[in-house]
This record gives sequence, C-alpha cells and structure tokens, in this order.
Amino acid sequence: MIADVESMDSVGPGRDMDVRAYVYLAMMVVIGSSTAPAAKFAVRELPAGLLPLIRFGVAGLCLLPVVGWRTGGLWRMVREDGWRLALAGALCVPVNQSFFLNGARLAPTSHVALIYAACPLVVLLLAWALGQERWVPARLVGVLASVAGVAVIGLDSLWRGGAAGQETLQGDFLLVGAVVAWGAYLLSSKSLIAKHGPLTALAGTFLMGAALHLPLALITMPAWKPLSGASAAAWWGLAYLTLFVTVVGLGFQNLAMKRLDASEVATFSNASPLLTITWGVWLFGETVTPALVVGGLLTLGGILWTTRPTRAGLVSENRRPASALPRIAPATLPPR
Repeated sequence: MIADVESMDSVGPGRDMDVRAYVYLAMMVVIGSSTAPAAKFAVRELPAGLLPLIRFGVAGLCLLPVVGWRTGGLWRMVREDGWRLALAGALCVPVNQSFFLNGARLAPTSHVALIYAACPLVVLLLAWALGQERWVPARLVGVLASVAGVAVIGLDSLWRGGAAGQETLQGDFLLVGAVVAWGAYLLSSKSLIAKHGPLTALAGTFLMGAALHLPLALITMPAWKPLSGASAAAWWGLAYLTLFVTVVGLGFQNLAMKRLDASEVATFSNASPLLTITWGVWLFGETVTPALVVGGLLTLGGILWTTRPTRAGLVSENRRPASALPRIAPATLPPR
C-alpha cells in the first residue's frame, strides 16, 4: 500500500521512542501476516470470481464515511483522472486478485508469504525500468539473490514431482504474476494519492476495481459451486479479509507512517512472511523444507539489500526543498 507521508516531515531521527507508533506497527505486521491463511480458507470453498467483488466492494463502501463522499472528492477524482483511476482499479482488483486467489489456492501459505515479500523489490525494478528511480548497480546483487530465492522455492515444488508438485509450481507462477500486477498498481496510483489523498484514492480504487471485476464475476458465475455449501470458516475468512486486512490493516499502516519514517515501517513489515509461515504450519500442517529455508533467506536478504536507503539517497532527501512534492512510500502491506 502507498501511504501519505506529508505529515512525516516533522518526525526526525532524533525523536524519542514513540510507543504508540510501534503498537501500530505490531498490529500492521500481525494482520498482514494473516492475509494468506484467510485467503486460503475463503478460496477453498468460495468462488475466486466472487471474492474480489465482495472484498473490495464492501471495503470501498466502508471507507466512504471516512473520506466524506459528500465533499465530492471521489467525483472530482473520477472527472479529472478517470482513466488513471480505471487503470489502478483494474490492476488492484481483477488482475491482481485473479492471480493471487488462484495462486493462494494452489500454493502453500509459506510460498505466498515469501513470494509476496518481493513486492517492494518489484516496485523498485518497475520504477527503474520506467525511469522513475535512479539505477543503482550495487543493488543488482540483491535483485539476483531474490530471484534466486524464488527460483529455489519453485524448483523445490517441481523436484517433489507428481501432481501436487506441479500444482504448487503453478501456484508459484500465479503468485509472481500477482506481485507484478500489484507493483504496477502501486506505480500507477502514485499521482492519484499525491493529488487526491491516500484514503480518497484508496476508496476510489477499491470501488472502481470492484466495478471492473463485475463482468468477470458474471462470466464465471455458471462455474461457481453452490454458495450454500460453503462452511462458516470460508465466510469468516472472507469477512476477515474484507474488514480487517483491507480496511483495518491499512489503517494501522497509515497511522504508523504518520509517526515513523517509511524505511522503519518497511523494515518491520519484513516480519510478516515469517509469521505467515507460522500460521501455515499451525493451521494447515505445512512443512518447512530445507529448500524453503534457503529460498526464503535468499529472497528476504535480497529484498533488504536492494531496498535499503543509499547514502546518496539520504543526502538528496535531506537537501530536498520544502516546496517539493510529498514522498510516496513503498508498498509494505499490500491488500493482496
């Protein structure tokens, strides 16, 4: 998610420890780590074509009282940046969720956690490709390490052989597509957030994305299993994804981003994959293989190395004029 950091200018490195901010961070990490398990509970019994429609449509409606829809902010965004909003909504909901939900259904939650942890790295690579970020050759080592980590995880699925291994490998590929789609969404929504505000852009993206997903839901409806056969666990998983992960989780992240530097929030978010693996072992009886450990260490280590702030970047940021545009923080807790 992209957070508004305009109010962070008053927060400096010499401040006293902000206990409340770290409470927000802890809630952000715990809620974010439970995304994959909740999605697996829901997608096992509920149609993948229906879940995004309910999740993001309801989440967008929940945000309307917060953004104050009567003020006209949403309608102004539609009038002035309708095509950009449509692109962001399409990448956020129908494209990303089609990859993510089907990948989460096929792959273990540990794979979901470690592959999705590469989201900040994907954003950086896309920004480099589009010329929005300066290329730093020293970070190439981190990029290669993360790619090698994901490759180790995928090859481990293939080496296990059989239908289960091929199914897991297919899920891994779908998750890579989900991460690329989310990274593209983040870059496409930067200007919306800077111009219209983070919550207004978020509510508009959710509602636009749900509207764009509606035709896909209608097309896939004949293949849906009867909803009456879904268990309470599946419906609770969907409710948790909608109200806690998509609304409350992002709220805690925004609160933390207002009180801490973006680099601190990004560093703490790296604890989410480790907790997600714990949920997978506890809730679904998944095993932690040596290949998963090696791949996870390579992936997370490469991300930390590549996305670390460089000295040159810190110097240029300190010299930034007060009239400069607000910074856009990297994605640390995407509503996957």
